[in-house]
Amino acid sequence: MSIWNNMDWVLPLRTPFLNSFFELVTLGGYPLFLILFLCFGYFALGAQRFFHTAILLMAAGLLNSWLKDIGQDARPNMAYALDGRVGDSYGWPSGHMQIAVVLWGYLAYSLRQIWAYGAAAVIIALMGFSRLYLGVHDMGDVTAGFVFGALCLAAYIAALENQRSRALFSSLSLRYAAGGLIATHLIYVAIYPAHIGHEAPFWFMGAMTGWLVAHYARAQSPVILPGPLPVQMLLAGAMTGLSFVSMMVLTRLPRALGVEHGVLQYGFGLVFGLVVIFVLPFGLAFLTAQATRFQNR
Repeated sequence: MSIWNNMDWVLPLRTPFLNSFFELVTLGGYPLFLILFLCFGYFALGAQRFFHTAILLMAAGLLNSWLKDIGQDARPNMAYALDGRVGDSYGWPSGHMQIAVVLWGYLAYSLRQIWAYGAAAVIIALMGFSRLYLGVHDMGDVTAGFVFGALCLAAYIAALENQRSRALFSSLSLRYAAGGLIATHLIYVAIYPAHIGHEAPFWFMGAMTGWLVAHYARAQSPVILPGPLPVQMLLAGAMTGLSFVSMMVLTRLPRALGVEHGVLQYGFGLVFGLVVIFVLPFGLAFLTAQATRFQNR
């Protein structure tokens, strides 16, 4: 068996402590953590930075889903697996690794600090090794995830650094930005290798569109959190909690209503993006203005 597929070397490494540690690490690559982290970051750590982070992350996730379903590469034997969340998804390339490279790599690039690059490298390495340790990806899956993640990150940074492309994107109106993204999604769905149990991720495409539309509708303005830093963090946490509730409702409602058509799922995802990026900041601004008006009476 090739080194790219052999998983026997993992078994002697396992201990109860390392099992728990890498199970915790790997949670950072699942959609629940990623979406809530993006929401908190948008509210508390810089709307512009996390707008770009979210768009890049969602684009990389859509690419990973397409690659998995076109390659249909089986994961390692279930006898090795310690992570039962993978369901019937395919193995190549590792989504956790691809997303980790894109997410932490872009944040390090946006901060441009040595410590940020070091932290990103450690997190990416731990995430990749966690998938091997837990027996749900082999070396080939993780390596491919790293390569595709690095390509996505490099392409996005190149576009941001290029004066012409940056000027083009900056000049796009909401109509053209949203229209271009929706057209890209239509092409994506048309070429998606859908088969039973493996359809295009319509909800996430909708969330991507909602995130972009809402950010443009707010004129790409930052989220203003009133009060001292502890209060700001509490407010950001509360808004992230409301985002979680919204996500739970808008992901489960289609199934509860028995309407899981792709267009409807896209619509529910779009609503989620609008709620997080437009409704919640608008509501906070409104309540802040009312509180200020009350205090000034």
